[in-house]
Amino acid sequence: MKIIYLTDIHDGLRGLKEVLLGTEGDLYLFSGDIIYKAFFNPERIIEFVTLQEEMYLITEDQKEEINPYDYATRAVRFPEKYPAPIVEKSHEYRRLFHQASKTMKEKYELIEIIIQKYAKAPVRLLPGNYDIDLQYSALYERDLHRKTFEMNGLKFAGYGGAPIITSGIPEKLAVKFHEYNRNGKSYSEPEDFFNEERPDIVVIHNPAFGYLDKIPSFGHVGSQGIRRYLDENSPSLVVSGHVHEDQGIIKKGKTLFLNPSNFGPVDSVFGFQPGGFFTEIELENDLVKSVKLNRLSDHSIRRLLEVDCTGEKLSLTKANPDSEVSAEDFIR
Repeated sequence: MKIIYLTDIHDGLRGLKEVLLGTEGDLYLFSGDIIYKAFFNPERIIEFVTLQEEMYLITEDQKEEINPYDYATRAVRFPEKYPAPIVEKSHEYRRLFHQASKTMKEKYELIEIIIQKYAKAPVRLLPGNYDIDLQYSALYERDLHRKTFEMNGLKFAGYGGAPIITSGIPEKLAVKFHEYNRNGKSYSEPEDFFNEERPDIVVIHNPAFGYLDKIPSFGHVGSQGIRRYLDENSPSLVVSGHVHEDQGIIKKGKTLFLNPSNFGPVDSVFGFQPGGFFTEIELENDLVKSVKLNRLSDHSIRRLLEVDCTGEKLSLTKANPDSEVSAEDFIR
């Protein structure tokens, strides 16, 4: 069985079309951050982000936990209970919120058209922290968040989102990553979900703590709950994304962990990240046989690394001498 896997598309639709056209597989998996920006107009993005951050500051002073959209809705419905400037901001926030939602849904519809036209195999995907819940979009039938499916005798299960607030995304429509510590007790919905489903293939946007989740100068940011699940269980494959900077592949027992890094280009605090990375994963029975790291560049697909996963240790079987990716860094 061959899986084409990529993550963090970030509006890279032209590249997505090229990969669908230029690869052959039994299944395509995309794990989150399908969209990058909720507006096409940069000025509108800045306007929405600025107002959203102001609304978050206002809601922090409330006695109850409430998101900016719900707060703004109350202010609009009961203007006599709120200062006039707050009511004015609330009207504007709701207007921009709905525009952002409409634009994102149009983008998802375009992605669905691209998939239907060019994909030669089934496509399943997850929302990330840059997405809204895909149940509201044209991609809802492909959504793997808190869902499972079986293929070639293997059970796939997915959990999307990440435990952070992403500016510029309509927060009320985003997937909630239900994991927290309160009063000395921890709760993790993804941990409970995977414990219930016990999949062979784990598809996540936010990685498990300690597995390809390290941000430079900050440390590990992955899910403690998913890590607890993986410490007690051994799926064949765990694919993740979210942390572009911790590209790599790790083998622990029979489990292979993979983060190919971002497919779509992004600007970050670490500079411009052009991306283009995606992988081809070969499975034989219920074990990963090989992983090929590719990069889409100048509308052409280049093989960077090929990793043999059949032994106790990972081994490099082929490398592109012009690759910017270090085999030693990619294989942990």
